[in-house]
Amino acid sequence: MSVNAAEFTAALALAANGVSLVTTDGKHGKAGLTVSSMCSVCADPALILACVNAQNEFCNIADANNHFAVNLLNTSHTKLSGVFAGLGEQPDTDRFSYGQWQTLQTGSPVLSHALVSLDCKLVSAKTHGTHRIYIGEVVAVLSNNSEPLIYTNRHYASANPLDD
Repeated sequence: MSVNAAEFTAALALAANGVSLVTTDGKHGKAGLTVSSMCSVCADPALILACVNAQNEFCNIADANNHFAVNLLNTSHTKLSGVFAGLGEQPDTDRFSYGQWQTLQTGSPVLSHALVSLDCKLVSAKTHGTHRIYIGEVVAVLSNNSEPLIYTNRHYASANPLDD
């Protein structure tokens, strides 16, 4: 028997997660959103996994475009994270009008000053429960040495090294 959704969500809110923008653009449209469910799958081949609510418009667009990018945010991107989470002052504003964007190999938008941007071709997408799980093969990487943006206990945080 599973725990209820509220108990599960409250427990996982205590985890510390990096904050990312998952984006896509192509002949089937452009979309992006904020996620905290992203992780590496393996290094050879370079595969990553991102989870997106299956009701989000991103899913149909990314599935059709057959590619996406994951942009790991740094501590200067708290406002941008809110915009892509739909929390901006004007929710109908083009989310991509915020930040500086470029493309690498697939055409998916990558944030020029992200901590890391991973440009991916779609390998697999499958719906489980309320979310769609995307696995992408990383075909290009852009990285900047900066401090990662973390989300924990329903707040943004930064990473500070611990003394040994």
